[in-house]
Amino acid sequence: MTATQTIKIDVVSDTVCPWCFVGKRRMEKAIASYKSKPEHKDVKFEVNWFPYQLDSTLPKTPINKMDMYMRKFGAARAPLIRDRMVEVGKEDGIAFSYGGEIVNTMDSHRLIAYATARGKQNEIVDELFTNYFEKERAFTIPTLVEIAVKVGLDGKEAEEYLKSDQGVQDIKNKIENARRQGVQGVPNITIGDKYVLSGAQEPSTIEEVFNRIAA
Repeated sequence: MTATQTIKIDVVSDTVCPWCFVGKRRMEKAIASYKSKPEHKDVKFEVNWFPYQLDSTLPKTPINKMDMYMRKFGAARAPLIRDRMVEVGKEDGIAFSYGGEIVNTMDSHRLIAYATARGKQNEIVDELFTNYFEKERAFTIPTLVEIAVKVGLDGKEAEEYLKSDQGVQDIKNKIENARRQGVQGVPNITIGDKYVLSGAQEPSTIEEVFNRIAA
């Protein structure tokens, strides 16, 4: 692979999907491992995040996170899923916490689009995952504005944007487009416009795809 080449990665994700957070960490490990090899040190990666909603019916008013999980998965199964995710998270340096509340993810996806247009996509995605999964913070507008400021965006401008309906239809269109392309679960990762990985794959699996593209 020549020094001028770039590997493109498109990630379809929801901001309250724990496996999407795990998938991001594993993808970053794969990229770091790949670039650690002298012959790949100049390879660039272009990562693009696309929206998905696992549950578009979630309200804008916060509801208890574990109550939602119990309604969705059942009172017996929900704690088992929670405990499994906590263990998985530890392996990837994520301190999953299932306290706190949850709201509809539309505004969080709009904030990603807003941040992407201002060169802060990776930072905002990381902060959203960290705030929801590790700090037990629901994506209310005040929280989203605080996150925007933390990554260096203008808080007043971000708040005005989030309180409007700007970008809502665009997010809906992108989600519908993902579904038309056959995405039924997330994370869904397309590498080099060719190889599609469903779910949070191990770093070695992702790196093997990088090698295939290079070959």
